[in-house]
Amino acid sequence: MKIAVYIIVAAVVVVALLALRIAAASFRAERSDYVRTAPRAISAHPERAQIPGLAEISFKDASGIRLAGWYVPSRNRAAVVLAHGTGADRSAMLFETRFLADAGFGVLAFDMPGQGASEGRSRWGVPERQALRAALDWLTARADVDPRRIGGLGASMGAYVLIQAAVLDPRLRAVALEASPNEVVEQNWLASADWGLLTQVPNYLALRAYGQSLDMPPKDVIGRVAPRPVFILGGELDAMVPRYMVMQLFAAAGEPKELWIVPGAHHVDYALVAGGEYRKRVTDFFERTLLN
Repeated sequence: MKIAVYIIVAAVVVVALLALRIAAASFRAERSDYVRTAPRAISAHPERAQIPGLAEISFKDASGIRLAGWYVPSRNRAAVVLAHGTGADRSAMLFETRFLADAGFGVLAFDMPGQGASEGRSRWGVPERQALRAALDWLTARADVDPRRIGGLGASMGAYVLIQAAVLDPRLRAVALEASPNEVVEQNWLASADWGLLTQVPNYLALRAYGQSLDMPPKDVIGRVAPRPVFILGGELDAMVPRYMVMQLFAAAGEPKELWIVPGAHHVDYALVAGGEYRKRVTDFFERTLLN
């Protein structure tokens, strides 16, 4: 009898330890979104990107936080600011920087607060919106840019905060949004559903512990960007931001709006899956909305 009890107790302990390990891994995975991603070597050496005119720049937001970035001067009087997502720095949008610069646009790609070489802390909300406002201030002060011809392109959580920034700042005249969550808690609850509550609850606790901004969920505010144009993109096979979230954002957006579900694409891998078509569609969108 005692042996049976010992076996049961040992089994319970093993299961409890396994559950604790799974829960801790879920917490750490979500925490990584708010921990600094070290800048890639190319970020400090823009000459390696072989994009004519690309230079390293910096500017400060209203609170004095220094933000590091790249800039390619505009040849057509229009400019696009790029907003990367979690676990990344400005170099994650090198492909976009290149093709927009090739088309003549000024391109400002910068590290979000607390990421890459930028100061501050990541919250994927208020600090990032403040950083985007500072980026717009920097662009509008440039002689090569017409302040009425500035757009934005965001990826994942970069798109999430770009929607919010566009609602608050009419200087963003057109925005392209790649795989933006419709609402951050819902998206994280879905993305961490492998073990049900065992992984979802720690994920949510990390999200709250690291100060995720919960105001202005895109599904509730994207309609306020209208009548400025919106281009919403999603991946056909994206498990992190599934098609229904993309469609929900598109339905909530006002006119004019465009939608592209990229065939065969997962989460923001459009350059790999549909490089030529992706380049053409995004370039065409900004040419139609910022140049005409």
